Amino acid sequence: MEILEAVKQLAGIETNEQDGVLQLMIADASAAVRDYCNRKECPTELSYVVREIVLDHYRMENGDHVASIKRGDTQISYQNTITKEQFTPRQRDAMYRYRLVRVM
Repeated sequence: MEILEAVKQLAGIETNEQDGVLQLMIADASAAVRDYCNRKECPTELSYVVREIVLDHYRMENGDHVASIKRGDTQISYQNTITKEQFTPRQRDAMYRYRLVRVM
């Protein structure tokens, strides 16, 4: 199941109105996971972690996550960007085995 569809199902979202915002959140969560793991691509094995991060962030915002919407040329933004500093200890533990050592 695609991450977007899984997030919508778990969050109880039945319309496509928030797809743009959720896609941005998924992209931010994937980027944060890649950054934490020191990888160029997000491991597919961690898609459940990305899904969990997006759900946590979505629920934390209580539905008031949209800061602005621009219809012409489609610009949607939400209030807080997802970063690796917001990971829970459980999420960090799940990602730890996929982490690569960064050599300078």
